Amino acid sequence: MTNPPGTRPSHSSGAMSARRLLNPLAVVLVAVLISAACAAKPTPPPTDLQATNIAVGVAVARTATALAPTATWTATPTNTPLPPTVTPTAGPIQPPVVINFANCWLFGPGYSYSLDSHIKSGKTVQLIGVGTVPGWYIINNPYYGTACWIKAADLRIDPNMDLSQFPLMTPFPLSPTP
Repeated sequence: MTNPPGTRPSHSSGAMSARRLLNPLAVVLVAVLISAACAAKPTPPPTDLQATNIAVGVAVARTATALAPTATWTATPTNTPLPPTVTPTAGPIQPPVVINFANCWLFGPGYSYSLDSHIKSGKTVQLIGVGTVPGWYIINNPYYGTACWIKAADLRIDPNMDLSQFPLMTPFPLSPTP
């Protein structure tokens, strides 16, 4: 059957209306997929829980130290002779040195806490705190850069080093075992 001039060829009306709907819908769908694929994804900030926990501990220790009451001293003249003064040795203060093959613990002293690493004898370390548990110091682990607890018996500390300049650090509480 031929079509009269100026008319379109006849197609079934159902197929034609489906094509009219699908073409714009397909274009919109492709545009949405392309824009979603090309959109910048937000990068979550990295979280370093250990450093955060240590920083919180240091901040609490420093705040507690800053808020501690200070004693006032009043000079009273006396005739008591002063004890002889000890003159510190000349030269710079030496950094702490590990003197025994030592364990370095995360978050607190001893086997109740996680072992961070072992540190070789003769290794120079950076002291970052004094433990509130007697006989323990907190150092910057020379291998991993983390704060860890080390026994005082495993360190040689220059006797001229002023330990009062370092914050007192309390170990993290242990979680109860079920």
